Amino acid sequence: MVIEIKSDDLLSKEQLRHHIKIFAGPGAGKTHFLVENVKNIIKIDPKIKSSNNKKVLCITYTNAAVDEIKRRLVGYEYDVEVYTIHGFIIEYIIKPYQTELTKHMLNDFGIEIKTKGKILSQIEGLGILHGHDKDEIFEYIKKESKSTEELTYSKKIMGEVEININEFCYTGNSEIKKSTKITDSHTIPIKKYIWSIAKKLTHNEILYFGYRMVKENTTIAYALRVQFPFIFIDEFQDTNPLQAILIDFLGQKSCIIGVIGDIAQSIYSFQGAKPSKFSEFNINSDTDTWEYQILGNRRSTQNIVTLCNYIRKSGNLQQQSIKEYLNESQRNNIEKNKVSYIIGDTPEVNQQINNIVDSGGVILTRTWAAAFNYMKGISDSQKLILRRIYNSYYASPIDIRSEITELNNVRWVRVFKFVLSLYKAYQTKAVSDIILALRLYTRIENLLKDKSFNVRALILLNKLLKEIFEKVSETRLIIEIINNFNATFQKDEYKYLAQILINNSINYSDKFILSCFNEDDREDLIKNVSSLEWETAFQLFNSVFSNNSKYMTVHQAKGLEWNKVVVSLEPSTFDKTTFDQMFTNPKILNETIQDEFTRMFYVACSRAKEELYIHLKSDSTILFDNLKEFVGKSIFDNVFIEL
Repeated sequence: MVIEIKSDDLLSKEQLRHHIKIFAGPGAGKTHFLVENVKNIIKIDPKIKSSNNKKVLCITYTNAAVDEIKRRLVGYEYDVEVYTIHGFIIEYIIKPYQTELTKHMLNDFGIEIKTKGKILSQIEGLGILHGHDKDEIFEYIKKESKSTEELTYSKKIMGEVEININEFCYTGNSEIKKSTKITDSHTIPIKKYIWSIAKKLTHNEILYFGYRMVKENTTIAYALRVQFPFIFIDEFQDTNPLQAILIDFLGQKSCIIGVIGDIAQSIYSFQGAKPSKFSEFNINSDTDTWEYQILGNRRSTQNIVTLCNYIRKSGNLQQQSIKEYLNESQRNNIEKNKVSYIIGDTPEVNQQINNIVDSGGVILTRTWAAAFNYMKGISDSQKLILRRIYNSYYASPIDIRSEITELNNVRWVRVFKFVLSLYKAYQTKAVSDIILALRLYTRIENLLKDKSFNVRALILLNKLLKEIFEKVSETRLIIEIINNFNATFQKDEYKYLAQILINNSINYSDKFILSCFNEDDREDLIKNVSSLEWETAFQLFNSVFSNNSKYMTVHQAKGLEWNKVVVSLEPSTFDKTTFDQMFTNPKILNETIQDEFTRMFYVACSRAKEELYIHLKSDSTILFDNLKEFVGKSIFDNVFIEL
C-alpha cells in the first residue's frame, strides 16, 4: 500500500521504525520534506538526542544540492552530515580504514601498496596524475613490468586506467579497464603507480572500494550503522547500481533507510541509473519498507501540471497544483497562462523565442550545441563546428559542461577559459579578475605570498593584456589570440613576469606556454576547436555555460526552476520515436530509449513555474488532438504562435 502524504508532513515515531520510500514528482517539495523531517528526527529521536556521536546522514546527488541542504539545516549541523555519495565514502570509509583499502587492492587486483600516506580521491579540476613527472612514471612502469621499450603514453590516457565498476555490478568480476593504446603488461604497473605514488582514486573506484570494504569488514559496517541510525538519500532515481547495493547493505541491520525520488525523472541511464531500481528498491532486512507518495506540486500552475500529467499518464502519480504555495503572480495567471506552442523553424520564430529569453525566459535543449541555434551572431558554419565538437565527446566519459564550469581537465578548455578570463580582466582592470584567471595555471596561494608578484608585475601584466587584446575585434579565431599570447609572452620585456608565473606554476614547466592539445586528441577535434571564432568561444563559455545561463540542457536544468521556460527537444533517429508517437501514447516508466526521451521531455516541461512554451519545428494535428482529448479546453488550450 502506498500512503499519500504532503510535503509539510512530519513522519511519526512509528513511521520512523520502518524503511521509507517516497515517490514525489517535480515541484513536490522533496527537499523541503527531507529537511523538515531531518530536523524533526533530531528533535524527537532518543538515539540522536542522547548521543553526541549519533547523527542523521543525508546523501544527495550534487555538491550544489549538498550546499542547499546544509543552508536549510543551519542550527542543526552538529546532528546531521550531508554529503554526495563519493564524499561520504571518502570521509567515513576510505580515510579511516586505509589498511582495509590496501588489503582489497592486493586481494582483488594483486597490487601491493607499501608506501606511506593516505590514498584519497582525485582532486576536482586536476587530472589524476597531475603534478607527476611523465618520465618518472615511465621509469616506474618499465621497472615494474621488466620492460625496456620506450613509452609514449600521455598522462591523460594513463589516468583513465581504472576499475570497471559496470562489469563488477553485473557479473561480480573485479577487473581493470584501459585504452587499447596501452599494452596489457603495463596496465597493473600504471594502476600501481596511481594508487601507491599518486595516491588517488577515481570516482568509480571510490564506489567500488566503499562497497567492498563495508561488505567484507563487519567492523566498518557496524560503525556506520551505529553512527548513522537514519540515512536519507535524495534523488534516488539517479543512483548508480553500486550505490544502491551499498545503501541496501547498510540498511539490513539497525539502520533506517529513507529514499526519495521520482521514477519519471530518471534521465541518467548513461551513468547506469535505471527507473526500475527505484521502484524495485526494498531493503533486505527484518524491518519492512513503507511507501509514500506526495501528489502536490508547489512549483507550477495547473495548466503546466496538467500537461505533465498527460506525459506521465502511464505512471501511477498524477499531480495537482497547490495554490497556497504559488506566489501572487502565479495565482493571478493560473488560468490566463496556457501552455503555448511556437511552430516553425524560421528567423521570425527564433526572434519570438529570443524575445521570451530577453524577458527572463530560459531555453532548454537536448545538447549544449543545440543552444546555439537560438543565439544571435553565430554563423551556420560555426554552429556546425560546435555540433562536431559535441559529437567528439558524445560517446566519451568527458562532460564538456562540467569541464567548462568546474573541472578544466581538458587542455583546450583550460586554455580557452584562461584567455577569456584574462580578457575579462583586461576589460575590468580589476586585480581580482586577474587572480581568478591566474588560478587556472598557478598555485595562487604561493603566488600571492611571492614578494616578486608586486606592482611591477601587475604593470607588466596590464601591458601584456593590452598588447594581446587591444585589437581582439579584428581577430577572427580564438586560436590566433592564444598564439599571439605565447609569442608576446616570450619577449624579453616580459621575462620578469614569466619567471614569477613559472616559479608558481602548477604545470612544473620551464616555460609558460599555453598548449591547447595533447597527443591523444584526434585530428578532427583539433581542427574543429581551432576553427572556433572568438565570438563563438566567448558565447560558449560566458552565455551557455555560465552560472546564470539562459541556454541550458535538460540535464543541466535538473532540480532547477524558472518562471518562463522554452522547451526545444526534438527526438532524433536514435530515440526511435516521433512527437506524434510520443503524444499518442506516452510511456515514461520503462527502460527503453523511447521512454528515456519522454522522461527528458517531461523533466524539461516541469521546470516551468508560470509560462511554458514548446517549440515544434512543424505542426502536429495528432499531438494537439490527443492533448485536447485528455485535458479538455476548460483547463488547457493550445496557443499557436504563427509568424
